[in-house]
Amino acid sequence: MLPGATSASAPPAHSNNSLTLPESALASLCEAVRSGLADVLANARSLSPQALEAFHALRQDCATTIAHLPKKQIKGPIGDNVRALIKSVRESGIHDFATSATDLELAGKLAAEFQGGPGLLAAMLLTSAWQWPEAPTLSRVPDELWGDYTAWLFAPVQGFCAQGHAEKFAAHTLRRLEDLVAWTDRNLGSKTVRMALDAYLNTASCIPLYFAEGSLRTHAELRGQLLTKAMNAHRDVYDPVPELRFGRKLKVGIVSRHFGPQTETYTTLPTFEQLDPERFEVHLFAHRITGEPIENHAREHSQGLNLLPEDLSEQLGMLRDARLDVIVFGTNVTAVFNEVTRLALYRSAPLQVVNNSSCITSGLPHVDLYVSGDMTESPEAHAHFSERLGLLPGPAHAFNYEADRQTPTTQWTREALGVPDDALLFVTAANYFKIIPEVQAAWARLLKAVPGSQLLVHPFNPNWASSYPIDRFCIEFDKVLAAHDVDPKRLKVSTERFPSRADVKSLLSVGDIYLDTYPFGGVNSLVDPLELGMPTIAWEGDCFRSRMGAALLRQIGLEELVATSEESYRDIAVRLSQDPGSRLTLRNIISNAIERVPPFLDPLAASDAFGALIETAFDQVAELGAAAFRSERTPLVAAERAPLDAQSRHRHGLALFAAGRHPRAAAYLSSAVQHDEGNAELWYDIARVYRAAGAPQSAIHALETSLRLDPSRVDSWLLLFELAEAAGSMELAREALGCALEIAPSDLRVIQLASRVNVA
Repeated sequence: MLPGATSASAPPAHSNNSLTLPESALASLCEAVRSGLADVLANARSLSPQALEAFHALRQDCATTIAHLPKKQIKGPIGDNVRALIKSVRESGIHDFATSATDLELAGKLAAEFQGGPGLLAAMLLTSAWQWPEAPTLSRVPDELWGDYTAWLFAPVQGFCAQGHAEKFAAHTLRRLEDLVAWTDRNLGSKTVRMALDAYLNTASCIPLYFAEGSLRTHAELRGQLLTKAMNAHRDVYDPVPELRFGRKLKVGIVSRHFGPQTETYTTLPTFEQLDPERFEVHLFAHRITGEPIENHAREHSQGLNLLPEDLSEQLGMLRDARLDVIVFGTNVTAVFNEVTRLALYRSAPLQVVNNSSCITSGLPHVDLYVSGDMTESPEAHAHFSERLGLLPGPAHAFNYEADRQTPTTQWTREALGVPDDALLFVTAANYFKIIPEVQAAWARLLKAVPGSQLLVHPFNPNWASSYPIDRFCIEFDKVLAAHDVDPKRLKVSTERFPSRADVKSLLSVGDIYLDTYPFGGVNSLVDPLELGMPTIAWEGDCFRSRMGAALLRQIGLEELVATSEESYRDIAVRLSQDPGSRLTLRNIISNAIERVPPFLDPLAASDAFGALIETAFDQVAELGAAAFRSERTPLVAAERAPLDAQSRHRHGLALFAAGRHPRAAAYLSSAVQHDEGNAELWYDIARVYRAAGAPQSAIHALETSLRLDPSRVDSWLLLFELAEAAGSMELAREALGCALEIAPSDLRVIQLASRVNVA
């Protein structure tokens, strides 16, 4: 037995006689299990099989003892201690591991032979719900245990430990959701049912569901029903009538937990920061103010940032009093029950939208539109969403990493990482949760197929969790590698906590090929290797979460790096590992594409596309009503498409200039020049717009660039003369006019100016 275990023998497992146990005796046994659990978790790397077996035996003894308790004892201090122990075990992650056949058999016997609370509590100590197919339905659970049992039923995993577990968890969760929804439909007013609902709200997380393949729409819709009933949101009667938008600006609210540095901010910001101010009025709402530079950037590109009050009714009052036409929920509402999810249960605007921060469909009855991209969704994608599916052109995601770009604080070398200079190095910054056993096995087979190669993973980023079971991850991954005859030393695991993504890129830069995950792929994390020019391999499936990264690659013309199976994924990686020339060619292609600013890094393109889509959606909601709009299954596309290439933006900018819309014209021309920096005429037109907008110094800088590119442009010299003269800089004015005279001495405009200022 482990240190701290009691020497008292537990009652026999097959006895049906209850045993009145002194509180101190069971308390000692429970404490022994806690102590043994702490030892197992703290010494995961060095724990012997014998010590682990001793812990399991101790837990079995404790479970058997619990099963023999009289029912009356589970309602007092002894029962409270047992519940606390089960909660500790459940939250420790020990239930993530495959439950042994012995424990499953014992759980079934104890639950059957000691029907009622004690036997069920004993089983809950031994196994997770999702690994016990015979776990009772709620109808067979004593009323007083519905809260504890529901929390156990829907307990999330800290990470899957065996292949097939993600699918098993998803199937289990669906069955249990159906059971709980049936009870809420049947008797919502019951104290017992409310106890189960409260436990679900406080415990459940959809994050583990993300790693199963296929649509999760039914899961999400059942969850939406539970959350709606739990918050009594179905009784809310607020139903705003949409006002036709013609002749006025569309009033858009962006709701997030905060606008500080996080993935959700970096992908939500581009959708609103350059919305046309003559067509849109943007208001930000947050539950927390951070004071970070990116938050300040967001505030500056809106009508203002509003801090939501703590009380739900006051939050709803603030949103409804704002008389918004559109609300966009920029925080993930599909993971845990957070503040933004709670708000999304209610109607506060005629059109309510979730964006790609939510990894699956929301399933919430008052969310009308899910915004994705036509490159990210399959032809059958509409069936995966409870909302109307809206499709932006290209990928679903765009990013603004410029608003608070930082310089790296670290520099990495292969030598520092213990990687030979001549080794092919695969790298990934995919999050820990995404590296499920199936992915580990696929990477193990890849390492075996490329002798001498190594894999560097940086999985513990702060975007998903504040802490991770690092030792457990390393141990399990090492076992997978060993099972595939791959030396675990070929795996390098980074546990660094970097201050910014700049340091992540510094680490990744030592690699040769970046590997994405499946079935939940990366997208924010793929921008890092692409900005480094690194060949990046994505594994594409049928659902949004397995198509995000592939969409980025397709948009820059790299379909050859998109796999559709493990075999093709491995084939691409092996081919690239054996062909340094191809890797170099790809690096040049990727670097050139990123330098030209693809649409997924272009805030103007993202804002224009998003604005056009929500205008189209709002018009349809105003015409059809929200319910009919949502029931339409044909994906929604914008009525107009924003110009993307430099020439089109140049023309559009000049049209805006002619219409007197100088700030918007400047935005388009400045964006065009990012794609066509060597166009002297474009720089000249930018100078004209800046001059009209009252920014003469910016106009002069633009003219200097135009003339550096093409010194023969008379129009540019003349405009430079006018700007310099207006600024009182006569030396610059005379110099400009002199150059114009040299180039075009017979130009009537030049002659007249020369005569006026006496330039020979």
